[in-house]
Amino acid sequence: MLIINIIKSTPMNRSSHYNSPLMDTIQAEAAVAVIQARLTDHTVLLLRRARSPKDPWSGHFAFPGGRQETSDRDLYMTCVRETEEETGILLEKQWLRETLPIRAAGRNVQAPVQVQPYLFELDFRPDVVVEEKEIDSYHWLDLHHFRNPENHIHTEIMPGRFFPAYPLLDYYIWGFTYLLLSDLFPVTAD
Repeated sequence: MLIINIIKSTPMNRSSHYNSPLMDTIQAEAAVAVIQARLTDHTVLLLRRARSPKDPWSGHFAFPGGRQETSDRDLYMTCVRETEEETGILLEKQWLRETLPIRAAGRNVQAPVQVQPYLFELDFRPDVVVEEKEIDSYHWLDLHHFRNPENHIHTEIMPGRFFPAYPLLDYYIWGFTYLLLSDLFPVTAD
C-alpha cells in the first residue's frame, strides 16, 4: 500500500473541499483514473456503476478504478488494471499528467475508503467497452457545461441530507466524484 506522510499544518494544495482534519499518515487502498479527452470539447470519462445491493455506490457515477489487489505492484498498477477491466482502456504512462492527493471516498458510509486519484490527459477519446457485471454504462462529461455554476444544484441525496450535485441523465454526480471534479475543473461564472 502507498503511504504518504503529511504535516498537519500543510494545507491541501488543490481545494478547500478537502481541508478536513488530516491524519499523520494516509494509506490509500484504492485508485481511480480521471481520464480527460482534450479534443475541441474537453470531456472526462465517467462510469455508471451497476445496481447491486452489496455495493454502497450502486448506480452512482464514478471514475474507473477500484481496490488494490495483492498482485498489484503499486496503486498506479491498480489504477491501470481496474481501468482496463472496467472500460477496456489500457492506460499508457505518457498520458499520466498528475498524481493527485489521496482523498476519502464514502464519507457517508461507516468505513470510508482512501483513494489515490491519477489524472490522465489524452488527445482523443478512446473506445470504451464496459465490463457489464460492474458497469451499467459510460458517459463523456462535457467540462464546459460542468464548469457553469447554473448547472449545479444542492439536492437531497439521502433522506434529510443535502449535497452539492450535478444532474446527469436520471441521477446526479455527487460525493467523491463531484468534489474531485470540482477541484480539478472549478465551477466558474465566466
